[in-house]
Amino acid sequence: MPSIPEPISNSNICGEITMLSLSTNLNPRGVVKAGEIIEETDEVEATDSSGEEVHESEEKVLLDKISSAFEVKTTSYGGRGCFAHGAISKGTSILTARRPIGSAVTRAFRKEVCTWCFTYMDGRTLKYKIQQKIYFCSEKCQNEFCNYDPDSILADTLVRMEDLYVRCQGDIDENGVPESEEELLRVMDDKWAEVTEWESKISKMKPTKRFRQLPTVTSDDYTEIRYIIMTLYNYYREEKSTYMTKLLISDMDEDEQLTFEKKVLEILYSSEIDKVKRYPYLLIAYINIYKFVRLVIPHEFLPFTNPQKVRNIIGRNLTNAFGVWSPTTQENEEREFFGFGVYPSGSFFNHSCRCNVTKIRDGASYEYVTTEDIEPGTELCISYGIRPEDSVEVRREALGEWFFICGCTRCVEESSKD
Repeated sequence: MPSIPEPISNSNICGEITMLSLSTNLNPRGVVKAGEIIEETDEVEATDSSGEEVHESEEKVLLDKISSAFEVKTTSYGGRGCFAHGAISKGTSILTARRPIGSAVTRAFRKEVCTWCFTYMDGRTLKYKIQQKIYFCSEKCQNEFCNYDPDSILADTLVRMEDLYVRCQGDIDENGVPESEEELLRVMDDKWAEVTEWESKISKMKPTKRFRQLPTVTSDDYTEIRYIIMTLYNYYREEKSTYMTKLLISDMDEDEQLTFEKKVLEILYSSEIDKVKRYPYLLIAYINIYKFVRLVIPHEFLPFTNPQKVRNIIGRNLTNAFGVWSPTTQENEEREFFGFGVYPSGSFFNHSCRCNVTKIRDGASYEYVTTEDIEPGTELCISYGIRPEDSVEVRREALGEWFFICGCTRCVEESSKD
């Protein structure tokens, strides 16, 4: 098989394959619905959760642990991609990401979609729950969640979030957010500086007075807040764990893999500023999200919680999240958006309309499987939710929502016939 030339590249973007489909309406508030191109350059250094730099050599050590089947490296057209080490047979499993580093179920479906495995029970309210707030499809999932959260720190935080969200829900005030990019960037710095001052003040307040500082948050913010809390909990868990020494993800247990996923999350590109440039009102939304999170989290999360960390957690979700959607029984049936999860180890596959890898969800796990025989050195690509039956014009119109044109072999061949 010839290698796939010039697929869409953003080394850190993903889209749901079996569950996620592109919408003609861009969703600026939360998860990218299929894949989004943000212009970027590879960074030699990133920053880990402690604020320390992650150097290029450390990045390579991390990336080499993802799979024995492929290497993550810089592509010829920019960004990073996954390239086969050797020949790979059709139907080979090349990566399994067992759990997301952070995930969220939308508020509308929180009683119908399992918090742990994302199972949907045909609209029925799930009967297994914690404090009437956190819902599960089975006793098994509830027990696994409790084992994952033995001290109930996460559960208590999610319950507190639910209670406070009801008090804070509303529409945000977008006044004072400039439209021009230059002015917006200046105001952005000023607004986040004000948050630092606000944080200093609330740290001196009694808990009862702090809750008077709760900001207005929207239904879109709800999903983002829940994702941030889940991610911060994994930061907390990672702090208590030992760093994985095993060579590959496939050799790690679930806790070790979550530690690994957290490390990889830190080297992904954050598109938070890019998103705010495109949708200026998000500046206010993200500030309100941060304030809400800061007021709702327990003291155990404070070492990992500051404006820049939370902004990065948001920004790395925007172009790395896999959506969870309702199943369909008919070809043109609309799908409901249930929520999303972020799996950093799976964030390096680029898009091609003639992909050679598919992604299969099993509960909260995702398995990447080759769909054809692969030659050594071939780039491994997935589809960011483009329907295979669509014409090149329809695909490009859909992908145009994210400001790029696919240059995969299929698009080139079909365009040349026009």
